[in-house]
Amino acid sequence: MIKRIQTYFLCVCTCILCLTGCADKQFSAMQSTGSGSYTRNDLYPLLTKSGETVVYNMTLTYKDMSMNGFMVASMEEDESIHVVCTAFMGMTLFDFTIKDHGFDVNSCMEQLDRPIIKHILKKDLVTLFTRNVDSTFRAKRYKEPAKTNLGYKIRTATGKAHYLIDNEHRRVNHVSLSGGPLRAEFTYSEEAILIAHPRLGLELTLYQ
Repeated sequence: MIKRIQTYFLCVCTCILCLTGCADKQFSAMQSTGSGSYTRNDLYPLLTKSGETVVYNMTLTYKDMSMNGFMVASMEEDESIHVVCTAFMGMTLFDFTIKDHGFDVNSCMEQLDRPIIKHILKKDLVTLFTRNVDSTFRAKRYKEPAKTNLGYKIRTATGKAHYLIDNEHRRVNHVSLSGGPLRAEFTYSEEAILIAHPRLGLELTLYQ
């Protein structure tokens, strides 16, 4: 199963030659409030304090293939984020540490230990835990008339990103991340977080 996933990843990645993101329509119903300086907490990260931990069941799908496991992420005392993903059968798929300006591969199973695969995982996880933006960042902000939803257009370490924020419930609704063939969409609900790569046909679902 793992070997087949590796083969699919490598075949897909050989097709990464061109294409750029589509025109952005996320903020079409919003009004611009101009550019400004904001803090990372304005985007409601999943982890904000040392000692916090989140645990998700995980399903990775690529076309007709699927693999299940769970992911544990915790914020360390130095505010780095330690992420471990383990298959239900017991093997560790990867063990990463995310820093403000760094990403350490502590371990990665051989079948996933390929530059392009690790690049996709790094980009997704750094964005998922909001470490693609600095603790203080500049962005264009948008607001829905008479509603609490906010939009942020940001140049991040993982590409141009558009954040849709539910400010009333203090959570992210959606993140659209540029990147051509590696473009990703992060959709949040009370039940799950879906990370989708439309042009790769790859999806990662996290649910508690």
